[in-house]
Amino acid sequence: MFLLFIEQYHEVLREADEAEMKATGLPDITIHQFFYLQEIRRQKVTTLTELAKALSISKPSATAVVSRLIKDGFISRTQSEKDQRKYNLSLTEKGHLIFYHKELAYKKFILQVQRCTSEKQQKLLAEAFQIMISSSQKSNTPN
Repeated sequence: MFLLFIEQYHEVLREADEAEMKATGLPDITIHQFFYLQEIRRQKVTTLTELAKALSISKPSATAVVSRLIKDGFISRTQSEKDQRKYNLSLTEKGHLIFYHKELAYKKFILQVQRCTSEKQQKLLAEAFQIMISSSQKSNTPN
């Protein structure tokens, strides 16, 4: 039953996201790529090492995703003026635009859920998501 809930949640979110992205004409990005853009946006300018650390992932994993986002024109990589051994990552205009539309799709989805559920149901959903987040954090913690 829980798996069905997660699958349905994912499908409804995917449909909301797909509708928003189709309207923009921009290529779609994955939720993982969205998290990279979100972190780069939060930091404004960052390095690959700082990004990997903030996302709790390995540098090689971050390199693969960042390379794709650079290729697609969502982030730029420029040499640091202070330390020429370092390269800074930042969102391009296209990166800001896709981030805005992805975030808008997720907000529309949340508003739709709020409109279609009672306060009691919303509290139950919040509790369920808190359990998922908590269990995910516990499974990622070394023993």
